[in-house]
Amino acid sequence: MRPSRIDRMTKRLTCWLLSSATLLAGCGPGTAPTPPRLVGSVQTDVLRSIDDAPVPLQSEDGRPTLLLVWATYAPDSVAMLSELAEVERRRPDSARVVAAAIQRRSEIVEWLARRDDVASFPIVADEGSDRTDLVGWAKERPTLWILDPDGRVLGRLEGLQDANAILAEVDRLNDVAPDETKTASTDGPSPLGGCVVERRDGVVPEDLRQRTGVVRDRAFLPFTKHLVAGGMTFVATDDVDDEFMLAVGETQASIMAADAEGIDVELQDAVLRALFRAKTTIPMWRGDEPDFPEDSDWEAFDRLGDRRSICDAIFQLDPDDLDGQPMEVIEHLLHHLNMVGLHDVFPEDWGISRASTLHAAMRTALDRSWYVVDYLDEFDDEEEADRVLLQEYAYWVISSEWDLQRAFGPGHDEWTLVDPETFRNAQPELHEAYLRTIPRVLVAPSPERLRAFRDRGR
Repeated sequence: MRPSRIDRMTKRLTCWLLSSATLLAGCGPGTAPTPPRLVGSVQTDVLRSIDDAPVPLQSEDGRPTLLLVWATYAPDSVAMLSELAEVERRRPDSARVVAAAIQRRSEIVEWLARRDDVASFPIVADEGSDRTDLVGWAKERPTLWILDPDGRVLGRLEGLQDANAILAEVDRLNDVAPDETKTASTDGPSPLGGCVVERRDGVVPEDLRQRTGVVRDRAFLPFTKHLVAGGMTFVATDDVDDEFMLAVGETQASIMAADAEGIDVELQDAVLRALFRAKTTIPMWRGDEPDFPEDSDWEAFDRLGDRRSICDAIFQLDPDDLDGQPMEVIEHLLHHLNMVGLHDVFPEDWGISRASTLHAAMRTALDRSWYVVDYLDEFDDEEEADRVLLQEYAYWVISSEWDLQRAFGPGHDEWTLVDPETFRNAQPELHEAYLRTIPRVLVAPSPERLRAFRDRGR
C-alpha cells in the first residue's frame, strides 16, 4: 500500500504494516501497537527469578532456552509447567527451561506454596524483573519461545503442547547446519524498517522458478489460499478471485523470466534465492480495505508477519477502480522485490539503507520536489519512515524507467519524473545504477499483460 492511500486503509492494518513496534499518529485510542518481529532477533536480557537470582536468556552451558510465558490463572499454562518438567526429566541436556509469569512475585510465591510439585527450573515474575519483549508481546497463555544458546529467537509454540511436541520442535529448529545458520541472514545489514525477517531460513527449492496453482489449505492462516510464483508466496482471502491470483502470479513470473534478452541468470537466481530465504509473502484482499471477520484473524495475521517477510499488500480492486489495477499490482511486486532481492544482491545501489545510491538519489529528489510526500508525520520511527520512503521511491524510479507511468500511472502528485528521459536527465547516477543492475535481473511486464488487469470485467 502506498502511504498516500493511508486514509483508504483500515487504521489497524496501517499500524501493522507501517510500524512494527510503535503506534502511528492517528491510529486511535484502543489500538494496541503491534509486536516487533522477534523471531530471528537476539535477546540479551538478564531476568531475575522470584529468588532474586539472575536468569540470562543467553545460555552459559550451550543449551537452547525454552522461555515459557504463563499465568497461574490459565489452566493450560499450569499444565504446560508439567510438560516442561517432563522435557527436563527426559532430555536434561537438550534445553534449559525458564518460566516467566505475567503476575506479581507475591502471587506466584503464594501459588507455589500451595503446590507439592515445585518446578526445578527458574520462575520469573513481572515484579522485580524488567519485562523482556518476549514476555511483553506474548498474546497466548501459554506461549513457549525457543532460543538458541546465543539468545537468538528460533521460533515459538502457542497453546498447550505436550513434551513430545516440544522436543520435536526443539530438534527441528536445531537441525539447521552451521553452514545454513551462516546463510540464515544476509552478509550485509538488514533492510531498514523491520518488515523483512532477520532470520533467512526459508526453504529454497531446486526449481527457483516454480509456479503453483491456487492451493486451498490452512498453511497461511488467516488466509485460506495461496500460490507461489517468481520466488514469492501470495496469500489471499476467499473473496479474491482465483483468476486474479493466477494473473498476479503470472506477472511476477514474467518479471523473473530467465530467457529474456540481457538477463544474467546467475544474478537473477541470487534474487530468487533471497526471496525464498526471506519467505517473501504478499497478502491479497478484495476491494480497497483489508477485512477479517474476527479479531482472532488479525492476531493470526500478526503471527504470520513474525514468520514471513510481508512489506505490503495487493488489492483486487472493484470494477469502478480498475484503471488503477495495473500499478496496484506492479507497485507492490516491486516493493517486495526491492525490499528483499535487490537489497540483498545490489546493496550499494538498491539497498534499503542510508548508504545506498537509491537513498542519496531519493534525498535529492525530495529536496528538489521531484518526489513529494505528505505522510511523514504518520511515523514515530525514523527507520520506518525511511523504509517506506525508499520502497515507494524505488517503485517510482523503476516503473518510470520501464515507461509504465505514462500509460498506466495514476497521475499522482507524489512523483513528477514520469517520463523516462526526464528522469534520466534529472538523476543520472541512479539511472546508471539502474542500467548496470535492473535489466540483468528483472523484465518489464508487457503492456498487454497490464491492460488485461485494467480491462478485466469490462
